[in-house]
Amino acid sequence: MRDEDSRYEAVRSRDARFDGAFFFAVRTTGIYCRPSCPAVTPKRHNVSFFATAAAAQGSDSAPAGAAARTPYPAPPSGTYGPTSSAGPCG
Repeated sequence: MRDEDSRYEAVRSRDARFDGAFFFAVRTTGIYCRPSCPAVTPKRHNVSFFATAAAAQGSDSAPAGAAARTPYPAPPSGTYGPTSSAGPCG
């Protein structure tokens, strides 16, 4: 998934199929999360997208929520994106 509008739609709908495929950071809060994050959906103009959690954190964003301390399982093989060893949102 490369189109930013499609990525935002995955965030808006909290589509867990895209967890690990990309992360998003919110400029106004300074946090980053995975697409299925249960937090209030940020306004589109405040969102940036990143291929990895490390890239999002490198943008001076911090992981969101208690799940920042908890790895989430990698998406099954053949799903929408690469795997990641840890995810930042609950």
